[in-house]
Amino acid sequence: MEFGTILGLMLAFGLVFLGIVVDFGTLSINVAKIQFFIDFPSVMIVVGGVFASMLVSYPLTKLIRLGKAIPKVFRPVPEELIETLTLVIDVSKIARKNILAIEDALPSIDNLYLRNGLRLVVDRVDRELIIEILQSEMRYQDIREDENLSMMKTATSLSPAFGMIGTLIGLILMLQNLSDPTSIGPAMAVAIVTTFYGSLLANVVFLPFSNKLSARKGDEKILREMIRDGVLYIEKGERPDFIEQDLMNYLPLELRTLYEEMKFESAKGGG
Repeated sequence: MEFGTILGLMLAFGLVFLGIVVDFGTLSINVAKIQFFIDFPSVMIVVGGVFASMLVSYPLTKLIRLGKAIPKVFRPVPEELIETLTLVIDVSKIARKNILAIEDALPSIDNLYLRNGLRLVVDRVDRELIIEILQSEMRYQDIREDENLSMMKTATSLSPAFGMIGTLIGLILMLQNLSDPTSIGPAMAVAIVTTFYGSLLANVVFLPFSNKLSARKGDEKILREMIRDGVLYIEKGERPDFIEQDLMNYLPLELRTLYEEMKFESAKGGG
């Protein structure tokens, strides 16, 4: 799991919770105050409204794809880069002995881009065609990720809007009962809670997730470029040590150090 995402969510919701229940003047805690911020009709308006508008705005297939992409914000990139580099080197060692033997390793490879590239190598596809296919897949993946970002930004803008709609609904209902002054305060509080939900959802969930997915897009592009070069080196029959030395350039300095430490520990354990 990506610790930064978890920590950020915990801090954001935790600080909001403390701001609600703690009286900093008397340094006392009143957990009962949280009940004033719980209103299920408001949740229904904001969450349900955003979901309904997203269904109207985008095809269901794209929303399902977005749902599958969201877990990426909780997945650490460094491990993926190092694991993929190690896998490419292992496959290159197999290919040096018998390139057709790569086929036995394909089912165990989770990364679809790497698996497809190695499949092309096993099938003896022309090198220029392999390059064209891998580049096309990278281009289409960029398009899909841009669509995911666009949908997250749409959800970010919709959340406060539905929060305001819920507030207007609450105000209209409140104005129907002005004859009872004691009911105005509680009714106004419930109306404003909907705006609170909309702002919280937009600024703690949708916007940060959108930013994290944007950062992941750049990281995954680096990963795919490393895979592309690795596949082409394997197709060419380059030595594993040469492939490793070149692909390590895709790792940031701290990851390169970590990879070398892991390699050293592995060699020491093997020895």
